[in-house]
Amino acid sequence: MDWTLLRVPAFRALWRGRALSWLGNGVAPIALAFAVLDLDGDVVDLGLVVAARSLPNLVLVLYGAAFADRLPKRAVAVVSSLLSALSLVGAAVLLLLGLETLAALALVAAVNGVAAALFAPASQAVVRSTLPEHRVHDASAVNRVAMHVGLVVGTAVGGFAVGAFGTASGLFVAAGAFAAAAVAFTGLPRGVGRTLGTAASWSGVTRELVTGTAFVLRNRWLLSTALLAGTVQFAFGAGVHVLGPIAADAAFGGLAQPYGPIPTDESFGRTAWGFAGAVQTLGLVVGAVWATSLRGRLRLWAGCLAVAVTALPLVVLALVYGLRPLVIDPLHLAFFVCLALGAAGVALELFTVPLDGAVREQVPRAWLGRVYLVLTAASLGGVPLGELLAGPLVLLLGEAVTLTGLAALVALAATAVALDRRVRRIDAAPLGHR
Repeated sequence: MDWTLLRVPAFRALWRGRALSWLGNGVAPIALAFAVLDLDGDVVDLGLVVAARSLPNLVLVLYGAAFADRLPKRAVAVVSSLLSALSLVGAAVLLLLGLETLAALALVAAVNGVAAALFAPASQAVVRSTLPEHRVHDASAVNRVAMHVGLVVGTAVGGFAVGAFGTASGLFVAAGAFAAAAVAFTGLPRGVGRTLGTAASWSGVTRELVTGTAFVLRNRWLLSTALLAGTVQFAFGAGVHVLGPIAADAAFGGLAQPYGPIPTDESFGRTAWGFAGAVQTLGLVVGAVWATSLRGRLRLWAGCLAVAVTALPLVVLALVYGLRPLVIDPLHLAFFVCLALGAAGVALELFTVPLDGAVREQVPRAWLGRVYLVLTAASLGGVPLGELLAGPLVLLLGEAVTLTGLAALVALAATAVALDRRVRRIDAAPLGHR
């Protein structure tokens, strides 16, 4: 990894800003989720608030370039960071004054989702305008380190701040991270990442989505893997993003008894949940390194089978809801949740890396951008769908049955795709339709 890239002032400012933004993105979802529960929100309310953050993220990841291409990249970075900071400060102040409402939290979540995603399509333009083309690949790797470090620290700090000092404190911490990111982004030169030629258009992105979807539908292995990615994200959106924080409060905290010198009240549950999120991100890092070291040997079908491991945290959470009163002390329960989420992170990268390699090798270059756009839509689209449906599913089936069903769905989908003969042959197949 080429850390000498940080000697370039513009790239160093970008890297620092991105690291601080990801730190804020690690803290904010945890603080917002537990703020909903502090307002006595139920599973439906929590699903709506977290989906309010995920839906804008999905739209802007797909269409953000068409918007960001028309704006100064430095201004996009600074303004989006300040927007996140101000919205979170507003939510924290309202919470302290006892004036916060679920509708206001949903609005803050939506603003935070928009701001968090807005600079993503512009950041690559900044990299390409500050570095020679042959160093762009190395810059992407260094930027991924910023993302992982920010998320690991952010989720852990977020859980601790919310657990120890309250949700308002967590919101203030996230706001501080975004404000610091805005300051870092002021180090970017004016005019950096200026769009040359014709900017992307909304209609152009839509056409690419439509034609890319048609291409994916004609290729069985692409369709299967896209649906598998969406299924995993759907299950995580419902089971982890929505039912996870509720379980952390109920099982790790209020329903549990003290364990030796360690208090297991509500604060323990929230701190443990933040730590579990950090472990999941570490799992992604370990999985990426492992999968990259196996490049050329890790087959796509094996990656599809490995992603069945992402059902583990859903199974553990199902046990959390199903075993009442708890027969496992909260400290060990938190350990099992962390272990399951870490393993899920590893498994997800063991699926993502060979899928990325297969797409690059098997898809004609002219179709690459469109296929990646469709895969992104399928994967990210599963998150808000799961978050929105978590509440209705729980009301219909109950928490334990819902989580067990989600786990079974992931395991069955992963096994079915891994056994698909078109997927099993794809690693050795020549370019062309499958």
